[in-house]
Amino acid sequence: MADGLFYHDTRSPLIISDITAVTLSTTAKALYPAANFPTLGANYWTPGKKMRIELCGRVTTGTTPGNGTWAVYWGTGADANGTLLCTSKANALIASQTNLTWRAQIDVHCRAVGASTSGSLFVSGWFLFDEAVMAAKQLGPASAPAAVGVDTTASNIVSVQYLRSGSTAETMQVHDIIVSSLS
Repeated sequence: MADGLFYHDTRSPLIISDITAVTLSTTAKALYPAANFPTLGANYWTPGKKMRIELCGRVTTGTTPGNGTWAVYWGTGADANGTLLCTSKANALIASQTNLTWRAQIDVHCRAVGASTSGSLFVSGWFLFDEAVMAAKQLGPASAPAAVGVDTTASNIVSVQYLRSGSTAETMQVHDIIVSSLS
């Protein structure tokens, strides 16, 4: 419901079934396809506009998962595509865990609009795993928070991705995604 010019609006498409599981790699892997993210269109952003992305899902780790890192991109939604907006610190994943819960919340704030890199987005968030998967909480950015120069005139999406440093087959699956326009 609108409160003057300020409102909270959940954007479609809305998830009605689980998104296909992603097999993790040492390269950032998109946790959802572009079709499961709202079409923002060129010039969606205006200075001060904010968006919140909330995700939950499950993760399975192998015998040598290594460290895990969250990454948030402004791009097409393909793996490791576009401008890297934010990363978390790499933290140790605990081996041999099956179908345990994770949750993430990412806030995106437009600081300036423009083509090439004259627009800018500021991203921050938190990322949690069941303690049997990762004992530490992860925050993004890991250090030196700053707005990142992007082309806000492009028809891109905000893509939440994950990578691991290990050598076994870890998987993550998104069960729910909520994308809200905050202003």
